[in-house]
Amino acid sequence: MTSAYESDPIFETVPRQLSNLVTRIHGREIALPDFQRDFVWDATRTEELIQSIISEFPVGTLLLWKQGDGETFASRNFEGAPELGDKKPAELVLDGQQRLTALYQALTGAGDERFYLKVDEFVSTAEDYVKEFHEVNFDKAVISVPVAVSKGQVKKNEELLGISHFPVSGVSSFDDWLDEYVDNVVSNDGSSNAKYLKSLYRRMRDKYIVPLRSYGLPVLTLPETTPIEAVCTIFETLNRTGKPLGPFELLTARYYPQGVNLRDLWVEAQDNYKALIDFRVDPYSILQTVCLRAYGSAQRSDVLKKLTAADISQHWSAAVKGVAGVIDMLQSDCGLVAPKWLPYGMLLIPMGAVWSDIQKLEPLDRAPAYTRLQRFFWCSVFTTNYDQGANSQAGADYGRLKDWVLTGEGQSPEALEELPLSASTLRSASVRRKALYCGLVCLLATTRAEDFHTGQAMTPYRVGEVQIDSHHIFPKAYLTRAKAAESPELLLNRTLIDAETNRIIRDKAPSQYLSEMATTYGEEKLEAVLSSHAIKSDSSSGLANDNYSTFLDERLNTVVQLIERVTGRSLHEE
Repeated sequence: MTSAYESDPIFETVPRQLSNLVTRIHGREIALPDFQRDFVWDATRTEELIQSIISEFPVGTLLLWKQGDGETFASRNFEGAPELGDKKPAELVLDGQQRLTALYQALTGAGDERFYLKVDEFVSTAEDYVKEFHEVNFDKAVISVPVAVSKGQVKKNEELLGISHFPVSGVSSFDDWLDEYVDNVVSNDGSSNAKYLKSLYRRMRDKYIVPLRSYGLPVLTLPETTPIEAVCTIFETLNRTGKPLGPFELLTARYYPQGVNLRDLWVEAQDNYKALIDFRVDPYSILQTVCLRAYGSAQRSDVLKKLTAADISQHWSAAVKGVAGVIDMLQSDCGLVAPKWLPYGMLLIPMGAVWSDIQKLEPLDRAPAYTRLQRFFWCSVFTTNYDQGANSQAGADYGRLKDWVLTGEGQSPEALEELPLSASTLRSASVRRKALYCGLVCLLATTRAEDFHTGQAMTPYRVGEVQIDSHHIFPKAYLTRAKAAESPELLLNRTLIDAETNRIIRDKAPSQYLSEMATTYGEEKLEAVLSSHAIKSDSSSGLANDNYSTFLDERLNTVVQLIERVTGRSLHEE
């Protein structure tokens, strides 16, 4: 029986000579998947890479993926390499594009720069000595010049380059170049010995030029049988700082040969629905919405394995309109005044998946369907159902949601069955409980919470225009100074306050800033403003008397009533 320690790995790691990799890129056997970004390195980074190669320093592992005769992924040639045409590459580069492109261009003379080694910098002719890498002045030893496209550039290049500058692109014919170089040196300096110079530079060649062909780059190769979800995971693990490779990028490459261009569809979606940009909706979320509609699942494995180009053609438009429509509804009816207050981005997916079905209802039937969908939103937020296993929860919810929302009959989603949130949990919850915190902010916006000074309601426009944000009601500095027993970071101590008002409140005791507000616009208006923030406003209140604990108890009672109103459920009794 084979143990886990003896089983075959999913990948193989074999060093490959640089010359072999360059040859295979040129022969279109190694290419790039279409989702890879463009070549962005400047000449300096290529010079540094050449320095590492000729010094035989490590330059990192490459990640390649073998391609079989089955499913075809959209691919493209390396920049400067021959076009692929109808050629199907044997391998795709998942990680290492920038390094391989830089080396390919330097070694073949492609691209916008040409690279040179100044051979005199690698030797000491007086001592008949080839320098060690730490003795070489690489600022002079490895240089690049732009391809000359004008007479001025030609002249400038000639001034920079002397007879001792060996073109990296001529690595395969170094010996011929060396013969010509030594002949020039001897003819210019009669005291030089051609045999001696050739012997010295051949030793330099073996130490610094040969690696440009024989350097072995460690290559990790995934077999063609590697599941696509494994490719995602492996790439994400290895490529923490580069462009992320996710299901959207992989499926873009998969569907392209089938006439479905996901990238163009996503650009069009963002052009048509600004909310997708404002709320930073990931295109993968649209794929999950499509997968829910097609297969009842939002799991990554199902998105990668089950989704087809035909599914995209059938459901993409409805998924995009659905997610955008849900965002609009949450903004207008559920108090979502800014993207950062969306309790769960994942909630957009099951809600977006049923949206187009609501649109098919008769006009008079849509209003109750929207009401049920909003109730599902509030219940999901205050049950915190999406804190764990969000993908599974979305699938389970959609299975019930699509019938219940439309008709009000059948089994309702899990979140509507019971509200496990208790008053004591809410009382002690800090702002780190993101869903509860965001839910409270949205809830306050639905009550038309008014600005402390102007009395204007908190709208999405005003939130952005006057920098309205969540701030402390009892100032943190004041509570620290008063040595309050309870944390200032409880979510019940937060409400929507504009930046100017927050500066005015600063570290003042609530009784002080309430007095200033009352002087500004009167007791009656002050009471209305505080009530809109679910804050008790009479003179006996905890806020008016600087009693933090009493204030929290009072506000808890009001917030509980608001939650029970929007969810249709009573908070759990302990």
